[in-house]
Amino acid sequence: RSVERDPYATEALLALGVSYVNELNHSKALRNLKEWITHNPKYAGLESVNDIYGDDKASTELDQVQNLLLHALEHDPTPEVHEAVGVVYNVSRDYEAAAASFRVALRDRPRDYSLWNKLGATLANSNQSNEALPIYQEALKLRPKYARAWLNMAISHSNLNNYDEAARCYLQTLSLNPSATHCWSYLRIALSCVEKWDLLPLVAAQDLSAFHDHYDFVES
Repeated sequence: RSVERDPYATEALLALGVSYVNELNHSKALRNLKEWITHNPKYAGLESVNDIYGDDKASTELDQVQNLLLHALEHDPTPEVHEAVGVVYNVSRDYEAAAASFRVALRDRPRDYSLWNKLGATLANSNQSNEALPIYQEALKLRPKYARAWLNMAISHSNLNNYDEAARCYLQTLSLNPSATHCWSYLRIALSCVEKWDLLPLVAAQDLSAFHDHYDFVES
C-alpha cells in the first residue's frame, strides 16, 4: 500500500523486494529492488552496464540489479545496501556471499530482527540448518512473536529430523499467525515422522488449543 501511495517510497520498495524473494517470485523481487536503488536519491545517477550477450531475461535483470547495488556499495556502503545485496545474492543462490552481506549489515543494525532472520534463512538455504537455529533465536530474542522466524525454525528442525521440536515451532507459528494455514500440512508431516498418529485428528480439525496438552507453546 505504501508503494501504491508513493511509488518512490524507498523503504517500502526494499521491503516489497524482500517479500517477493520470500514468495520465490524473483522477477518481481528484482524489479522492486531495482526501483529501490534507482529511486533512492542517495544513488542518483548510478548506471548499470547491460550484458549484451545475455539471452535470458531474468538472468540479465539479475545482473543489472546486482551491478547497480555493487556500484551503490562503492558510493555509500550503508547497511540497507548490504541488506539489498544479500537479498540479490539469495536470488542468484550465492548463499555464502549473501550471508556475508547480511553479517556486515548486522554490524550496524544488531537489533534488526528481520536481518537476523534473513541471515538464518540464508544459512538454511545453503544446507546449514544447524547453524541457522541460533541465528533465528537471535531474531526471536528481539521479537518473540515474530511468526516468520518461528516458521523458519520449524523448517530447520525438520531438515535436521528434529520433528518433535519442529511440530512445536509450527504450532507456535500458527498461534501467532492463524492465516498461515499451510503450516497445518507441515505439522501433519512432522507428527507423522514421529508416529504421533493420535494427534492427526487434531490437525484435521485444526484444533490449536487441543495441542496444549501435548506441546508447550504460547497462544497470542
